Amino acid sequence: MRKLSHGLFIIALVAACGAAWGQQPESPSSAPPAPAATPPPSSPSTHESEGKPAQSPAPAGAYSYIVNLHNGQSVVSPFKVIFGLTPNMGVAPAGVEKPNVGHHHLLVDTTLKPEDVTRPIPVDEHHLHFGKGQTETTVTLPPGKHTLQLVLADWSHVPFNPSVQSAVVTVTVKPAATAKASPKTKGAALAKRRQ
Repeated sequence: MRKLSHGLFIIALVAACGAAWGQQPESPSSAPPAPAATPPPSSPSTHESEGKPAQSPAPAGAYSYIVNLHNGQSVVSPFKVIFGLTPNMGVAPAGVEKPNVGHHHLLVDTTLKPEDVTRPIPVDEHHLHFGKGQTETTVTLPPGKHTLQLVLADWSHVPFNPSVQSAVVTVTVKPAATAKASPKTKGAALAKRRQ
């Protein structure tokens, strides 16, 4: 019984740490350069006194990045987006309040204004939340140019100070190739036209 309880404890410990370990880039040279930092707010205490959540501090040099896409790349929708994060930060579900730990938000065709970095990121079609601690997603977008940016937020969905974010990546979504109809499909379509 004692071995079983030790085994369960080790499994739980590995599961709790696994998400943060998965965020480590293979080597420092494989990570893209850090994006320009968002300037810190002028007075965090003002936000606390207004009833807004305070920003959690981020360590120097922390940033997120999109692992598998680069600026100017063409993709076919749906496409995968893999989230990267520097080793001095970790990922956990929303609601987990720990230093240097947060969850990802993917901004689609938008960016955060300076006043937005001091309050929770909204939930809509331009601000995708990954509050379960996810580190990748599949995105479906219409053909055309689109921008993507990752922003890491703390347990309460408020971006860190300074902001832990990726560079804005512009992708061009190409129209999906027209699927070739099978002989059965062609025959059925032809039969309908004859009716």
